Amino acid sequence: MLCALRLIVRFMKKLLISLLLALAAVSAALFGALPYYLGIKAEESLAAQQQLLSQSGFLTIESHQYRRGWFGATETTVVRLKPTLLHNTGKYLPDNIKTVLKEPVKIINHIQHGPFAGSFTPIRAHVETEFRYHPEAAKVLARFFGTQAPVSLTNTVHLSGSGKLSLTVPAFDYEELSGIKLNWQGLSGTTAYQPGFAAYSHDYTAPALLAELAGKGNIALENLRIRTETTDGGNQLALGGSRFKLDKFSMHWKEGFDYHIKINELVNLITDLQIGAFINPTGTVAPSKIAVEKLSFDTQTRENGEWIDSEGRFRFETLVYGDTRYGPLDINVTAEHLDAKSLLAVKNKMAELSSKEMNEEQIQSELLKTARDEASGLFTRNPVLNVKNFTFKTPQGTIDVKGRLGFNGLTRADMDNLSAMLDKTHARFDMQVPQKLLEQLAVSQAGNIFSVNPEDLAEGRASLEDINETLRLMVESTVNSMAHGQYLTIDEGNIKTLLELDNGRLKLNGRIFQTAPEPEFTEADMLPETAVSAP
Repeated sequence: MLCALRLIVRFMKKLLISLLLALAAVSAALFGALPYYLGIKAEESLAAQQQLLSQSGFLTIESHQYRRGWFGATETTVVRLKPTLLHNTGKYLPDNIKTVLKEPVKIINHIQHGPFAGSFTPIRAHVETEFRYHPEAAKVLARFFGTQAPVSLTNTVHLSGSGKLSLTVPAFDYEELSGIKLNWQGLSGTTAYQPGFAAYSHDYTAPALLAELAGKGNIALENLRIRTETTDGGNQLALGGSRFKLDKFSMHWKEGFDYHIKINELVNLITDLQIGAFINPTGTVAPSKIAVEKLSFDTQTRENGEWIDSEGRFRFETLVYGDTRYGPLDINVTAEHLDAKSLLAVKNKMAELSSKEMNEEQIQSELLKTARDEASGLFTRNPVLNVKNFTFKTPQGTIDVKGRLGFNGLTRADMDNLSAMLDKTHARFDMQVPQKLLEQLAVSQAGNIFSVNPEDLAEGRASLEDINETLRLMVESTVNSMAHGQYLTIDEGNIKTLLELDNGRLKLNGRIFQTAPEPEFTEADMLPETAVSAP
């Protein structure tokens, strides 16, 4: 009996040893093959990112190479900003920035295959990205960042194919003998993505930037944060939302600068109506300052079949311009029932224009042509603009506007005829505007039209203040006349009215607005009084 037990024990020991050896062999094979398998899956994930780069409207891929080993891989890509894009925007950039942007950049991804690459959590791969710059670009970057890498980027690819990119731009303190100083406190954040980048989100922050402009002024930015969520829509358009927040932005300058705003071109974008250069303000902004606090901009884009609905909300707490204080401002607007095919046409046109060397007028002309042709559905398929809220506190009072505007049954041919467009435009806006603000706007616009003869000014016969006072009285007279006609009401210095446009008829406070008829003149009215009274 005892011998039998000993034989059983020996058999069990041998069986256990055999099982352990088999398990060890299987585990060794599994863990030996697993990195190779995960290397294949990691290459698939990085190929999806590479495809996104190739589809970019602003980058050109000059070369790409992927070398995969058993436990790691190296991916090398050389990219360059499209020369046409730099040509179209170069005049707005400093020379240092243009030097960096015009040269190619070599991106080297050092890839470790899982399952425990870079952490104790099972993953497909961990990627450390190295950026190598052209010698001229590297020289410029070294002036700011010194020996620090200008950009640090890592990528963790999970077993499912999703992952997270972590990006950092280090802080620096830069100063030139000319007196220019830059204090940059860095930027950091992450991009989380789903398999194939079908959806992704960004979350990035920049604590502060302070620029001293050699005694000419300064620029400051505090606590910038950008967050977005993006998904692919069924109409090849990106859907989702974004949130932009900035605690403070200020700019102070000690020298005036010229400006020229082409308002008539904005109107002409849709119609052939030429509204004249007199509303294109020109002049010089005197030495002053601008500061805005608690600025935010939120957007949301949704898809409903062949339609797109988009909403935007823009707010700030205070705006200081010179010695004048404005705010708060709250604008919440939605664009509803937008034709997705037309939006896609605009998107494709903008991508196409980015690959061509064109000036601003040519780009505007091409976009205008697209808006009238391939993207005309944005106007002809009954879109609606909904002003959910527009409130703005000014020194003269508060502007408050709410309402809707839409086109109903508009055709492509109607877009070339202002009267036909108005007949198919439906609008309803409840409005409040301070009368003092209207008077000030009239004075400001007239400043671009009228001038005073220097001789009259010197002799005290006329002054700009005389003209300004006349304009104020004209506005006051017009407002009182319309209030008498019950087209509007005046309440504590605020002008209030309900504006409606329907079938080409304009109503104010429910009354059809009619302008006074033009006076009729006869040939006798044109003759001197002596000639009329002569026999």
